Amino acid sequence: MNLDDLGQRIRWRLVLGLLGLALMLFILDSTGNMDSAFSFLRDPLSGMMGWTGARVDAFADIFAGPRDLQTARTEIEILQARIDMLERENEELRESQGELQVLQQLFNRNQDAPELSRTLANVIGRDTSPFFRSIIIDAGANEGIVVGMPVESNRGLVGQVYRTTANSAQVLLITDNLSSIPARLVDSRASGVTHGVGVDGTVVLDFISLEAEIQTAELVTSSGLGGRFPAGLIVGRVTQVQRGETGLFQSATIQPAVDFDRLEFVFVITDFDPIDTSVFDEPPEN
Repeated sequence: MNLDDLGQRIRWRLVLGLLGLALMLFILDSTGNMDSAFSFLRDPLSGMMGWTGARVDAFADIFAGPRDLQTARTEIEILQARIDMLERENEELRESQGELQVLQQLFNRNQDAPELSRTLANVIGRDTSPFFRSIIIDAGANEGIVVGMPVESNRGLVGQVYRTTANSAQVLLITDNLSSIPARLVDSRASGVTHGVGVDGTVVLDFISLEAEIQTAELVTSSGLGGRFPAGLIVGRVTQVQRGETGLFQSATIQPAVDFDRLEFVFVITDFDPIDTSVFDEPPEN
């Protein structure tokens, strides 16, 4: 068989195949089975294309995974930074609210006793020694502050100006050993003199009459005796009562009304004129 005969046979077979395909399509179309025949071919092809697409998506997810993880980490870092910022702003807001509350209480205190002139000052330092209890404030001689002026807060008596500079002053606290304040028990009306204990931050009221009936939690205020402090400044409350060593007087432990470790603002009472009564301590001349 030569090549020409082989080529002629192939051409005839192609012609017959095309004629057969055309006849089959004509018959299918005439009988209404064309869609069924195409669905027979289409369904396997669709399944194969779906499987191939799923594999392509899986490979795409594998390569996209690291990028998504990095994006998630970045978003988490951004969210954490925002949370930190909000927490800081919340803390600053609470601090501002606390300061505003203290200033409001100081204002109310000033309104309660308008007969006394006061200068507001910030606490800018504290003595670190356990044996010398004092604070430093940012008001001094330039603001009219002089040694001996009483100092109070919104809660009660703080102490007395001990030293001054042009723009600052040192205040001796009522809890210091050197501090002494004539005081009175509000309910029993008994009087005595306070002195600071120093280390534990309490105050002791000495020289109380044995006849006085002192109650725990009784309020103690300055009495005004001796002329160094105005009367009625709150010192604290009684926590314990004991008989004096000599048996002639009672004494009481006082918890100060002021929390000195948290003290931020104070009032210096600037128009109170101390009265020097020391001249009356001398015996009269014969």
